[in-house]
Amino acid sequence: MKQFDKLVSVIIPCYNQSEFLDETLNSILIQTYTNWECLIINDGSLDDTEKIAQEWIAKDNRFVYFKKDNEGVSSCRNLGLEKAKGDFIQFLDADDLLAENKLQLSIEAVHEYDVEVVCTNYFLFESHIAKAYPPFSQLGDFEFSFYNLARYWNNGFTIPIHCWVFNKSLLENIQFPLGLTAQEDWVTWLRIFQKSPKTFYIPQQLAFYRINPKGRTQTGGFFNETLEAINFLKSFLNEAEFRILYEAVLTSSNEGNIYWRNREDNLKKSNTYQFGLLVKKIFQKIGLLKLARYLFSFVLKFKSK
Repeated sequence: MKQFDKLVSVIIPCYNQSEFLDETLNSILIQTYTNWECLIINDGSLDDTEKIAQEWIAKDNRFVYFKKDNEGVSSCRNLGLEKAKGDFIQFLDADDLLAENKLQLSIEAVHEYDVEVVCTNYFLFESHIAKAYPPFSQLGDFEFSFYNLARYWNNGFTIPIHCWVFNKSLLENIQFPLGLTAQEDWVTWLRIFQKSPKTFYIPQQLAFYRINPKGRTQTGGFFNETLEAINFLKSFLNEAEFRILYEAVLTSSNEGNIYWRNREDNLKKSNTYQFGLLVKKIFQKIGLLKLARYLFSFVLKFKSK
């Protein structure tokens, strides 16, 4: 197995996810590429994060631990970038995993193809990676560019943060935005791809994205956060770049409206809907529509108890 001299800094923000942390850190320990450091950033967790982190830094001195007040995931990643000694950066959330050859294949691609960014495919999983299933986006269908990240993000081209490996130089003078509750990674990728970095895509699924009901991406929609992200980006984009972003949001909104309008039209054409209309007309004609509505309302309340 080839080993190169490039140090990879793995940055892991941690906030109250100690139940997954051992598994996540073990996925770093078993990497076939051994020239790495792993920065565990405790964002003021109230669980066993510190205890677990201390056990790992005692086990292997490539693990490094930092503790800070709770300020959010962007603050953690920015601290990690400040402290990282590596030539390349691998981000990883505290509930996700890497395949054991993820760093190896990424750094080999850097050397072979002379690239600044490597992105790999990924799997989804819930509890066990043995039961992993295909991703929710098809990364191989897209060229890695500012335009595609602006136009198709959350619409077929969503990339989990641990799919990437970045040359650290690309992140100079770039920080993850503080104050955003979501989309902070998308903002950062857009700023990186303003520089048109040379990128290589590995189609193998080398990252594992956990579907975690407690995770941030499972607790709400992204519409307001997207508007906040665009507002944040405004000062970093030229007129042409901002126009791409603006038109992408309008297009996505229009596509969403068309989807729901078509769904409503198809529902109205369905046999079930048409049968319901027929029943309603019959009850209306024989004067029992109010009684039927009352009984239906009563059944719904009874079922909800």
